[in-house]
Amino acid sequence: MLSERSADAINWLSSFGVPLTVLSQLGGASRKRCHRAPEKPDGTPLPIGFTLVKTLEQHLRTELAASVQIETSATLTRLLSQPVVLPSGREVLQVKGVEYRKASKPEGAEKEEVESRHLDADSVILATGGFSNDHTSDSLLKEYAPNLSAFPTTNGPWATGDGVKLARELGVALVDMDKVQLHPTGLLNPKDPNGRSVFLGPEALRGAGGILLNKSGERFINELDLRSVVSEAILKQDNVFPGSDHRRFAHCVLNEEAATLFGKGTLGFYWKKFGLFTYAEDVAALAQLIGCDEPTLRETLTQYEATSSAKTPCPITGKNVFPCVLGPQGPFYVAYVTPSIHYTMGGCLISPSAEIQSANTTALGGRQSILGLFGAGEVTGGVHGGNRLGGNSLLECVVFGRIAGRRASQPAVPLASPALPAAGGFVPATVREIVTEHAAEEQATSEGSRQLVLNLPHPLQVSGLALLQKLTLRYRAHGQTKTVDVRPCSLPSDVGSVAVQLPPHAPSAAVAWLQDLLPGDEVEIAAGEAGEAAALPATTTALYVVAAAPGGVAATLQLVRHALDDAPFAAQLTGGMHLLYAADNASALSYRKLIQACEKESAVLKCKLLVDTPPAKWEGGVGVIDDEALRNLLPPVTDENQKDVTIVVAGGATEMSAVMRYLREHHYTERMTVVPLYE
Repeated sequence: MLSERSADAINWLSSFGVPLTVLSQLGGASRKRCHRAPEKPDGTPLPIGFTLVKTLEQHLRTELAASVQIETSATLTRLLSQPVVLPSGREVLQVKGVEYRKASKPEGAEKEEVESRHLDADSVILATGGFSNDHTSDSLLKEYAPNLSAFPTTNGPWATGDGVKLARELGVALVDMDKVQLHPTGLLNPKDPNGRSVFLGPEALRGAGGILLNKSGERFINELDLRSVVSEAILKQDNVFPGSDHRRFAHCVLNEEAATLFGKGTLGFYWKKFGLFTYAEDVAALAQLIGCDEPTLRETLTQYEATSSAKTPCPITGKNVFPCVLGPQGPFYVAYVTPSIHYTMGGCLISPSAEIQSANTTALGGRQSILGLFGAGEVTGGVHGGNRLGGNSLLECVVFGRIAGRRASQPAVPLASPALPAAGGFVPATVREIVTEHAAEEQATSEGSRQLVLNLPHPLQVSGLALLQKLTLRYRAHGQTKTVDVRPCSLPSDVGSVAVQLPPHAPSAAVAWLQDLLPGDEVEIAAGEAGEAAALPATTTALYVVAAAPGGVAATLQLVRHALDDAPFAAQLTGGMHLLYAADNASALSYRKLIQACEKESAVLKCKLLVDTPPAKWEGGVGVIDDEALRNLLPPVTDENQKDVTIVVAGGATEMSAVMRYLREHHYTERMTVVPLYE
């Protein structure tokens, strides 16, 4: 989602007049990809984060002043929530507003007054940042990354993870909390070498051609490698800054060309305003500043000049991108840089629609959102993996902030109201994500292992479909309209989205276009015909499912979830749910590992796997769905009324015809409720 929406984010910011015309290549990137703002004509730097915030704030205070209220000097203290019960019987939390402290100073008063306020809201978006400077009594930094808590940080005193802590009280899922990024170039202040907060030395310093030298005057790392790699290399040099509490550092050196590429005005901001750079006229002065042997330093710079001029891979570090030529010719601009906590990759787990997720899971590993609670920016986790690339933090804020804003600002509707009108007709839906079966299932990508998840128009809506009823998708593009009926693999009671199983590899031309949809694409959806699914009885004491993959995957997933997640339905199943799940080979049995895991934890579900061509060490059944397999699965037919026993047959028409023949010949169709679902 982040990459899919990145260009749109740049265009959106540009529409507000934010200048993003300078392209920089940052560490870990193979090309110039990071958009920055140029300096003003007078050389004054234009910090991009500050520029974004002030530009958008100005838009709010002018163009949207009549509809948006901005509260400052406020401290969030609690997320207001209440438990609600979904149609499935599952209890979830819904956020209904916030509690906060507001500081104000009445006219004539000597001191500020602080009052507690409640704000009721249909939706709340957390954008409270990370915990890089959390040294409070309940410090997240000490809890999840105690080995880094002594490092300085580029964040201010507000980065204490307040939003994460409040969300955790609601039972949200936290992810990657131990993934804390060290930025290699925090600017160490010689006048305060033990300061807890330091200025960030932008990655563009190295992206413009700056090099890193140790106290011996030698290069030791590819300056444009990943932040984690460069930070670790600085620490391994073990050069401790004099007078500090074991702060390890390196020298970041720019020549005139690199300084110009970086921006003389921005450099002057750090140099002349804060004293974080030192000017060295020539190699001799640079050697004296570093405290190293001048011949060694001159040799280092001469070798790098030859390499950067020829643009050949550096024999010492492997560096092969050289933004400028840097050699022994002065002058030089030098900063002391130290690895510093810059960003926390961990936080509240969100969906691709920026909905904050509960720690509680549903059957088959699904997640339940905390209704009405959204997140964007560093308060969230799971977007960047183990370590973030430069430039992606502000991008994340814009991409997921816009997504959260769109979803949260929908007009209020009652919880679990149907999205699809009973009278028929299409409604808009947006592609939310393409879900691929987890690699942890230790099987090859199977034929039915990809799901297309669509956002319903409102995050509190349900589809309104009946169980196993098909969904009609319509897509308009390039002057053509494409329509297909598909069976959802999600439950009718799922809130905010509906999921369908993508067709097998090399599908028919009629449905191949589904494979080309991307997150953010707009489609239309309508209720399809109920067909044979209408025969499902309201009351079932025992459920038997005969499913052949790949055609029967969607029905299988929906029925398993229905039996395990729908409390009223599960209470009826005194005879349990019995599943025969078959395919030609094991790789086609989508989600078999998750289904087996559910079977171990549930007293309702009994599952038998059956493949015709088993892999090595296969522990399931071997063969095809034949008379013997059906006899072993199904209950005996008696003279009594057994219509409260339901048999669902799901799969391709050809492979299921033999099953239906067996059911007719042995009077199952007469005595029990049989529902054939041909795909």
